[in-house]
Amino acid sequence: MKCESFDEKYAKYYDLFNKEKNYIKECNFLEEIFKRFGNKINTFLDLGCGTGLHALELSKKGYEIIGLDLSEEMIKIAKERCPKIDFIVGDMSSFNLDKKFDAIICMFSSLGYLTENKQIEDFFKSVKKHLNKDGLLIIDCWNGIGVMHELPTSRERIVESNGLKIIRKSFPNLDIKKNINNVKFNIKVFENGSLIEEYEEMNKVRFFFQKELEKYMNDEGFELIHLCPSYDLDKELTEKDWNMVMVGKLIS
Repeated sequence: MKCESFDEKYAKYYDLFNKEKNYIKECNFLEEIFKRFGNKINTFLDLGCGTGLHALELSKKGYEIIGLDLSEEMIKIAKERCPKIDFIVGDMSSFNLDKKFDAIICMFSSLGYLTENKQIEDFFKSVKKHLNKDGLLIIDCWNGIGVMHELPTSRERIVESNGLKIIRKSFPNLDIKKNINNVKFNIKVFENGSLIEEYEEMNKVRFFFQKELEKYMNDEGFELIHLCPSYDLDKELTEKDWNMVMVGKLIS
């Protein structure tokens, strides 16, 4: 079973929806992990790379990067943005690049789009095949205790840029048996005040608990070496944090 990908409309407005996301801060955070826990990190694989903004910022720091995403539309945007970086259309739950890396990252809750246990198992198997000994795996995902502490609610988000105004309303439906948040989005796009398109999207994102992911890690020879909220390396994770970062090291 493959993970879900996103269509042309989602990719088209993806960067606009996330224009307030601080990619520079997140990449500085990643580099601090590399320096604190890694062993001469020079190459890494970005799984669920989206439109390539993490890869772009990290390439400026001199790292050799390959990005992989299931969405052809996302990869098209990433290639146009960063023509010197190798971006590949592929399924992060099952891939074979015939190459090993010093580190593998999976950011922005991308792991949550693998909603089935078999997909998670295959993800860790694929990651293991692509990591050098003592290589790092860095996962940014939804924190289960945070989600259960502060349940998702309906929200409205408005973003504007260059004459475009997009109103996105979200309607979550939490499936606690499967650890999945099913979200329906209603999107209206206005250009210079006139409605030019309206559509709906369905989004399924899985949330995780520390011991759950640690078990998947351990089964493939990884040791969990650090756990923290996103993106504060020295803070302890609590139920007030919706997002967490787990750092694993391949030891066997």
